[in-house]
Amino acid sequence: MAGELRNHFRTRKRMPKQNKIKVIISPDPDVRRKLLQKVAVECGFALTPGDAGKLIKPSVYECNVPGSFFVLADLHNFRQSPNMNQQLYEMAARGMAVIVGVKKLPAEFEFISETYYPNYL
Repeated sequence: MAGELRNHFRTRKRMPKQNKIKVIISPDPDVRRKLLQKVAVECGFALTPGDAGKLIKPSVYECNVPGSFFVLADLHNFRQSPNMNQQLYEMAARGMAVIVGVKKLPAEFEFISETYYPNYL
């Protein structure tokens, strides 16, 4: 069992890191959550989507952003708090994983985001 798990970690494809905020875009909360779980598994935070679901917070504001090593949040509004956006961008620029879900991504935030749409499922 341990050998199989070790081989799983070696052979699993990793997503290339672009030092951007990964943004899951979907107006439907169920689809958005499934996409968050899938991206979290592909990034190596969990082995199954069920495990990834346990790591996802409902909002960015429920995470201790300055003291955390990664952020997985179901819903974020980019226009609500410029200070929080700055903290998330700084985390992503340092190579930490920042994965957030949004209903709609404003155009001014597209250049710094790596976007995932429902057809990614």
